[in-house]
Amino acid sequence: MDIFSLKTESRTEFGGREAAALRGTGRYPATLVGEAKPTVQFSVSADDFDAAVRCTARSFELGLEAGAEKVAIQNVQWDRLGDKILQIDFIRDTDGELAVARAIQFADKGYEPEEDE
Repeated sequence: MDIFSLKTESRTEFGGREAAALRGTGRYPATLVGEAKPTVQFSVSADDFDAAVRCTARSFELGLEAGAEKVAIQNVQWDRLGDKILQIDFIRDTDGELAVARAIQFADKGYEPEEDE
């Protein structure tokens, strides 16, 4: 399974107005949780994220200030009409099992799980 790299920018201001302003600049607000580590708030390029998802990306490597983190999408929040992304929540996925589970769940084209012999 391919791992897509996304560059991030740290977020210091939070709230609805700040998130709307961020989306207006072509970036999605995002969070990273999991593995009993602190939650990280950041943003990703809307164009880069949308392009990766169109390629059925399930596994990502985020370039954070503290270093690279291997992650999977936990949740995507949409507007009322379901056509604009409001926020992306990622979860740490160091072993890649979450991404594989999502690929199987969504029956990604061309993904074939490895069979034990």
